[in-house]
Amino acid sequence: MGGRLGGDIQGTITYNGHSFSNSIKRNIGFVTQDDMLYPHLTVTETLVFTALLRLPNTLTTAEKIMHAEAVITQLGLVKCKNNIVGGPDLRGVSGGERKRVSIGQELLLNPSLLFLDEPTSGLDSTTAQRIVSTLWKVANDGRTTVVMTIHQPSSRMFYMFHKVLLLSEGNPLYFGQASTAMVNLQVLDTSHRSP
Repeated sequence: MGGRLGGDIQGTITYNGHSFSNSIKRNIGFVTQDDMLYPHLTVTETLVFTALLRLPNTLTTAEKIMHAEAVITQLGLVKCKNNIVGGPDLRGVSGGERKRVSIGQELLLNPSLLFLDEPTSGLDSTTAQRIVSTLWKVANDGRTTVVMTIHQPSSRMFYMFHKVLLLSEGNPLYFGQASTAMVNLQVLDTSHRSP
């Protein structure tokens, strides 16, 4: 759906009724499961570097830097903005902060659609909750639709989602509001049991 895979893909992807194209792809952000960041750069350097490379040339350097600083504030990264990102062999910011930096790289472009591949993978429950809360705020801002895959969310986290698509072995079980998912699944379960 994010236009990242090549090869033999069947089906049609449309975006608000329009066929998928490069101009549409520019309005889509994609955060991978594994953070791909330069470990020796600080949080600010990472986001400013991304802004300078990816934002349009119609913006001045000062405007790009201001945009990066706004994303740092939006994602709650102000306290760690001068810390290095770090990596497997270099101590840096926490896993949750690193994930927010990855999200920030995509939010810099102000996408209308943001895909995230398991953004809470490898994080403890408190940090995972913070990530989902941050994404909830982004979605409720009204400028970006957030779509993510997630495995076994806590019940508190589950009910933060506006809509969910529940899968079992790759097959859809339910699509709709998170608040009514359990009731609908129970009805589905009892209908399959009846003779």
